[in-house]
Amino acid sequence: MRRGGRLVLQDGVESSYVDTLDPTHLEFEYLRHLARIVDTLHPKRRPMSFVQVGGGPCALARYLDATRKDLRAVVVERDPVIVEIAREWLGLRTSPRLQVRIADGRDEIAKLPDASADVVVIDAFDGVIVPHHLVTRECVAEVRRVLRPGGVHLMNLIDIPPLDFAGAVVATLARAYRSVIALTDAATLTRQSSGNLVLAATDAEIPYEQLARVVRLDPAPWESVWGRRLDRLVADAEPLADDTPPTHALASLSALWGRSRDARNGRER
Repeated sequence: MRRGGRLVLQDGVESSYVDTLDPTHLEFEYLRHLARIVDTLHPKRRPMSFVQVGGGPCALARYLDATRKDLRAVVVERDPVIVEIAREWLGLRTSPRLQVRIADGRDEIAKLPDASADVVVIDAFDGVIVPHHLVTRECVAEVRRVLRPGGVHLMNLIDIPPLDFAGAVVATLARAYRSVIALTDAATLTRQSSGNLVLAATDAEIPYEQLARVVRLDPAPWESVWGRRLDRLVADAEPLADDTPPTHALASLSALWGRSRDARNGRER
C-alpha cells in the first residue's frame, strides 16, 4: 500500500483508489487505460473540457488536474456520501478547474450546452452494473450532442461471459459514432472470466495502432479490439433503448445490487 493510497469500497466492491499524495498515480488498470485514451486522443497541450458521470472521489479528474495546464473538469456524482468522504478523508479539493455536482448523470448531461465538451466519461455503477439509462441510444445521442466535433465518448463497464452486455453497448455506440475501440484484458476478451472493458467512440478517426502500442506499455497490458474483431464481439447485438428492458446476462443479477432504487420514469437510477 502506498503511503498516500486510499482504497474505496462501495457495497463491498472496490470502486476506486486515490493517492492523496500523488494524484498522477492511478492504481486501477481501467483508470490507467482511460487516462491513456484521453491523453492519446486529446493531447495535453490542448485545452480540454471534461465531463465524467460517476467517478466518486474523482481519481481520473485529479489526474487530469495534475497533468494539464488548461482544464475544465466537471464530475457528476449522485451519491453525496462518497463526495463528503472524498472531501474529508481523501483530499478532494474542488476549484474552477475541477467541479463536483451532486446529481443524476443523465439529467445533468441533458442540461449541458451543445458542443461544450471534449471528453465525456461514463463510469457509474449500481454494484457491478452500469445503470441502463446511461448506456442506451437515447443517452448516447445526448452525449454526442454535448461533444464538440472530434470529441470522445468513453465508457467503463463490467461484464460476464458471454459479454452480451458489452456487445450491446458497442452496438449502441457504433450506430452513433464513426470510430469505436474496446480495451480489456485477455481473460475477459476470451470469455474466461468477468472483467472491466473500456470503450471509446468518436466521430474522428481513432489512431488504432498507436493507441494499441500505448496500452501495451502498461504494467497490466490490455488487448485493443477494433474493426472485424470488434464486429465479432458485437455479433448480432441490438442497440440498447430506454423503453426496452435489458436481457443481457448481467441484467439478471441486477436484483442483487444497487445502493439506490429510486425510480425515474420507471427506470432505476
